[in-house]
Amino acid sequence: MSQFLPSWYLIYTRSRQERKVAEQLSRCSIVNYLPLKKERRKWKDRVKTLEMPLFPSYVFVFLEDPLQYTISMQVEGLCHYVKFNNRIAPISQQEIDNIRVLTVAGSELEVCYDHIKPGEKYAIQEGPLNGLSCEIVHFKGHHKFLVRVEILRRAILMDVPAVYIGEALSH
Repeated sequence: MSQFLPSWYLIYTRSRQERKVAEQLSRCSIVNYLPLKKERRKWKDRVKTLEMPLFPSYVFVFLEDPLQYTISMQVEGLCHYVKFNNRIAPISQQEIDNIRVLTVAGSELEVCYDHIKPGEKYAIQEGPLNGLSCEIVHFKGHHKFLVRVEILRRAILMDVPAVYIGEALSH
């Protein structure tokens, strides 16, 4: 970690340990982000809405220096950092911002593991999705906002409310 850059990174956790890891990181004063989605679960006697991790077994973390990396590695439930070419892989602030906007505004989010062909790029300029940079794609018979999370090779999809479509981004 000789050329450390303050950035967002991705932690892989043990199964169902995301909240525990996020809580411990917060106690160590390490900025982290665990995106949650609302999910309706049905039992025989009731229906309940739960907040579940959007990406099971993953927590985003902002590391300011190598010391925070060392401290974070001591957190119980943390397996490893996601790496490419044997280096922890940074995540852009724009990707984190896009995930935040969708999780705050979107009630019906879907995480897709399939490769989806690129759609038209848009920047949302008003309403609760203001600031979102996304693509609009046709998926399962509906137009959807698509935000790619490249490091996970996944996409977040949400139905497109027509009033939010802004000007197309230049390619």
